[in-house]
Amino acid sequence: MIFSTDLAELFCRDCIAQQPALKFVLWSGLALAATLFCLWRTRSTWARARLIADLPTSRVRSASQGFTELAGIARGNGAPLSGPLTGMPCLWWRYRIERHQSNGRSGSWSTVEKGASESPLVLDDGSGRCLIWPADGELHSHRVKRWSGHQRHPLSGAGASGLLGGIFGKRYRYTEELIVDGDPLYVLGHFETDDRGRLTDPRRLQTEILRRWKEDYPSLLAHHDRNADGELDIAEWEAVRAAAAHAAREEQRQRGSQPLQHQMRKPEDLPLLISTVPENRLGARLRWQALGFALGFLATGSFAAWLVSSRLSG
Repeated sequence: MIFSTDLAELFCRDCIAQQPALKFVLWSGLALAATLFCLWRTRSTWARARLIADLPTSRVRSASQGFTELAGIARGNGAPLSGPLTGMPCLWWRYRIERHQSNGRSGSWSTVEKGASESPLVLDDGSGRCLIWPADGELHSHRVKRWSGHQRHPLSGAGASGLLGGIFGKRYRYTEELIVDGDPLYVLGHFETDDRGRLTDPRRLQTEILRRWKEDYPSLLAHHDRNADGELDIAEWEAVRAAAAHAAREEQRQRGSQPLQHQMRKPEDLPLLISTVPENRLGARLRWQALGFALGFLATGSFAAWLVSSRLSG
């Protein structure tokens, strides 16, 4: 087989020089792909660490629109959730179920099921509340639980079949991450404030109200057809427009009295970071990860160069 290569052969110049062309291309291609992957992860992880270090933390009430950093407490938004593997109440969850596969003397783990909740969180920093949409975000939680078992779903029943599965069944590994009410919450993303109620043009709002009224024309006639001839004449239409203008002013007043709604989403070209790990610890973790990928880049790059030079010198 193409990949049936003794690892010792990969560090033997003569062996590399005599390898079949297809096998050499595959191994050198894998080494190059690993080098490029490590380079990409080094740059992206280091860039996230620099964003955390360089961007000052804002308050929800006074945050500027656009890419912003917030810190506060996690609060719920509507009905509480529960972890799919543990059943614990939470505001956000992510889980993964892996199954052990045996291949003779060795074995490996493969993911058979995974998922994450997409319901918004609420960040409360004392000055205001901001909706956090976790979709497409990078989440880091300090509440991570990992354990093993012999059922695909740990919350499923464990009768006689469960006992037999515990002895003869496949091994499963579970991972569940949670964010619960009251956890510290650090977020880096695109901040925006919905103030449409304050900025709506009264004339556009009047037109929208007229459109809605026309959709229920019988009701419109019942309220404004004063001569009961089944039609609205010019004077009656003017009365309708005046009523719509009054309704528009009233609706705008009601919208303007409502509190501003702040929310944070993933920017187009920047990451959305959501973490219950403190800012300084998250930044340090990302810097160490960047260092690890940088070392991986040097190792895989050196290996790729070794393969090519050994082939050319053979």
